[in-house]
Amino acid sequence: MGENMEIENFKAFVRTIPSIKEEVVKGRYTWQQLYEFYVLYGEDDKMWEPYRKNTVDLSGILDIVKNVDLDALSRSFEGIQKILDLMSGFVGKEQSSQQQQKQWYDD
Repeated sequence: MGENMEIENFKAFVRTIPSIKEEVVKGRYTWQQLYEFYVLYGEDDKMWEPYRKNTVDLSGILDIVKNVDLDALSRSFEGIQKILDLMSGFVGKEQSSQQQQKQWYDD
């Protein structure tokens, strides 16, 4: 009964680091080897760290999103839009003056 519980714990643990499956697919490890490592060293061993880093921490992303000041972000976008409008105004004036010069020479 204890071994079955350990296997279930291992399966649950592996679901938290889905990138470990790639190591099995590539032939670097077998599931048996990973299970034995899990039993001997536990889930806090540094062997698992690279696979944890590849997983997306949704709670961290949610914290970042919660802390975003939407008003400040909106003001930043408005500022960027004003700069782009200004730049396109300069480009438009430059192109029209170039076209006028070409027309003067063509006459």
